[in-house]
Amino acid sequence: MTCISKYILIGFCSVFMSAALMSGHSFAQDIDDVKLSYEDVSYSVRVINSMTLVSGDVEISLWGIEKIRAGASIFHLKIRGALEKEVGGQDVLCTIKERYGGHNVKAQCINDREADLSLFLLQNGYASADRAAIYGSVYERPYLDAEENARSNGLGAWADNTVLSSGDVQSKNFMMGAFFLMAVFILALALLGFYIMRGFGRVVDIQNQSIDLASKERALKDKEKYIVASIIDAEIKANKSKIDAYIMVYEEVLQRLDNKDITPKYQKTGEIIQKQPVLDRSVFDGNTNKLGFFGARLASDIIHYYARIKTVPDYVEITPDMPQSEVIDILARVVGNAQKMNELSDQLIEEFMQQALIKRVDV
Repeated sequence: MTCISKYILIGFCSVFMSAALMSGHSFAQDIDDVKLSYEDVSYSVRVINSMTLVSGDVEISLWGIEKIRAGASIFHLKIRGALEKEVGGQDVLCTIKERYGGHNVKAQCINDREADLSLFLLQNGYASADRAAIYGSVYERPYLDAEENARSNGLGAWADNTVLSSGDVQSKNFMMGAFFLMAVFILALALLGFYIMRGFGRVVDIQNQSIDLASKERALKDKEKYIVASIIDAEIKANKSKIDAYIMVYEEVLQRLDNKDITPKYQKTGEIIQKQPVLDRSVFDGNTNKLGFFGARLASDIIHYYARIKTVPDYVEITPDMPQSEVIDILARVVGNAQKMNELSDQLIEEFMQQALIKRVDV
């Protein structure tokens, strides 16, 4: 029993010692980490912007300050130049406050003259204090006082001609640019409207000219229609006069044949009868392409009228031995045909009058 208790005690002590060793190792590692996060490291640096340094592949952000967003880009270039001058190409000693990965740190750095670079930027109005970072530290009051002093003295970003004026200049430049663009846009619209209206004016002028030409062409066609109607009407009237004379002659011959007391002349010497009157159609033949002026119905009547006219009439020879009744029958037919032509002439003349195609025309 005593032997078993001895072994149990030895095992318990072994476990306790192992736990103590592991806890000590973990504590030592934590201590090393804390020391590492606040270690002082000397760097040969280059300034890359208003609050960032670089040394090899390590990027160092200055601790305790924030970049002032106001101001033009030229102002931040001025800050970079001032920071480069303060570093002076010498190594800086940085107390690392935070690490971000293997190559990015946030540190409080001093130059070879032991001047705090963050405090330098605050004193000259080139940065503002990072309240969250410096809260509760020994640097809180000096950093805030440096910022307030720069603000009171109008240094750096707190100068009227740097923050306010640059903003005003940018705003003014923006407004001037916007006004210029608006003026150009309005001018372009005005010019576009002018050319559009000018184009519309030309279109209207062309349309008016086209209307005038169409009106003149229509007037010329109307005038030509009246002229053609007038000369065709004159030719029809001349033919009507010839038809009247033709009918008068052959009606007189018929009257003599009906008189039993008088011997017909043809029984002595014979006679030649003209089957149609000699009528003119030269005006019609010269204007057949213009009959469309008169409409389909009147044009058709004119064509049918002139289709009955022969420029060279037919003749019938009456011999002395021809029976009188046969001669009378021939004369009655030619007179009847002539009377039909006379009626057609009257009909066409009436149609010309109804359509107001016959009027005085100044040629």
